[in-house]
Amino acid sequence: MNSDQDLAHRIKIKFGTAPNDPTPHQLERIKQDIQALVAKGITPSEQDWADIVRKHCPGAGTYLYKGADTSDLITLMQLATKK
Repeated sequence: MNSDQDLAHRIKIKFGTAPNDPTPHQLERIKQDIQALVAKGITPSEQDWADIVRKHCPGAGTYLYKGADTSDLITLMQLATKK
């Protein structure tokens, strides 16, 4: 699993996106928005992440995936800002 696939999976679990979300295009837009905040010196909060994910994946929050949620914000941030 590459870092984009890992990030997409973690977003799906943490934010309850549809089974096929985020798509590669949605994921790229999410990463761009997160990177824009980081470039401004802002450390994205969980609410920032949720707002950005909902912006690009409108169905976020309507799905629930059972199991342990290991998608902490630090890991998401590292994956989203990885070059």
